[in-house]
Amino acid sequence: MKKLLFILLILSTYALAATLPQIIASSETNPSIQAAQQQAKAYEHLLDVAKSSNYPSLDLSYGGTYLDEKPVVYLPASLGGGTWQMQSQNIYTGAVSLSYPLFSGFAISARIDEAQLKKQRATLKVKDSKRTLYLNIVHLYTQALAMKHIIVSQKEALAATQESYKKVQGFFEEGMCSSSELYRMEAALHQIQSELVNTKNQYKILLRQLSFLANTTIDTVASLPKIGTIAYTKLKSEALQKRPDIQAMKLLVKETQANIRLAKSGYYPHVALFAQVAYGGDTPALNGDGYTNKNKSAAGFKINYNLFSGFKDDHQIEAARKSKLANALMLQSYTDRVKTELYSTYLTYQSLRSQKSSAQARLKAQETYEKLIKEKFENQLSDADVLSRAISSSAMARAFLIQIEAKLYNAYAKLLLEVNNDTFLASLNNQKDQ
Repeated sequence: MKKLLFILLILSTYALAATLPQIIASSETNPSIQAAQQQAKAYEHLLDVAKSSNYPSLDLSYGGTYLDEKPVVYLPASLGGGTWQMQSQNIYTGAVSLSYPLFSGFAISARIDEAQLKKQRATLKVKDSKRTLYLNIVHLYTQALAMKHIIVSQKEALAATQESYKKVQGFFEEGMCSSSELYRMEAALHQIQSELVNTKNQYKILLRQLSFLANTTIDTVASLPKIGTIAYTKLKSEALQKRPDIQAMKLLVKETQANIRLAKSGYYPHVALFAQVAYGGDTPALNGDGYTNKNKSAAGFKINYNLFSGFKDDHQIEAARKSKLANALMLQSYTDRVKTELYSTYLTYQSLRSQKSSAQARLKAQETYEKLIKEKFENQLSDADVLSRAISSSAMARAFLIQIEAKLYNAYAKLLLEVNNDTFLASLNNQKDQ
């Protein structure tokens, strides 16, 4: 019955273990991602604001003015002198006016293009924020998984050391070994226990950090996803074309081109049309004031052309051009850096693959050696010190292999994420289908 309960406990533990795809999916609720998404939505509305300039503006106005004195003109003496009231002391006006910018020197279209590009950059920033978040999650996940397996390895080493310690105690009680051997084995036992406590605490820290990024509680992690094949040349080409931060910088160059067009709009005249239906009067009814006509309706146009503004337009154009050049140079530098990082990650991945083979061979040799020393120790052909070192070396070899495997997947995932999110997510989805 106890054995059955133990098996059920183990199964429930693994059932509750969070997989990497589950954590990635949960991270969609991370506040930093939601903040970036809301910012992208804000730029969508700002684009609509820019587009609204292409439409006529319809305004309704109504107001009243109460003059302190009656508005009069003073007649000259040749006309008899005295004063003559020109309009009512109380003035009410109401109007419905329509205006439309017929030509703005391409300023409106430039602002719309600028807003459109900012919206696209905000959308790409969401993707890049996710990419950065995924990188951190994979890093923590692989570290946590390595710690989890190191704990298992250290527990196995602890159990083997405890068993050996009992045998040394038995040998010591029968006078078959010295007290120094007993103390050495006891020291090895305490060291493994101390290392186990430290590893467990490190594991808890990593789980807490992982829970923060995933915005959910993660009690344990499951296993490493499988590693697929790598085609470096293809990945490099896709990274330069699809990586969201590079795409965003390309859009920034285009945005500064829109700023140049906006600055050049000052060289053109601005033409606007307007029309209004308006009435006035000395009462809120707008029935006239007895002095002027109540109908104030009108239509017309307005042309505004700046002849001189202190070379403001020239300086704005030059500033926009320099900004475009600066952004283009930044894009080139950033692209070169991405190429370097991608190549470095690829070399790291290749190195880790080689180290994994070496670590596997090392572990196999160490476990064989540990088995041999245990047999010698049981036949009193080896002392406790050699046995404790053999057990510790096997545990270290297992821990090293686990760490290499974790680093290898981390390098693999980083390589995919240095291309774009879709490439990485596709690798996870392919494993679900298998």
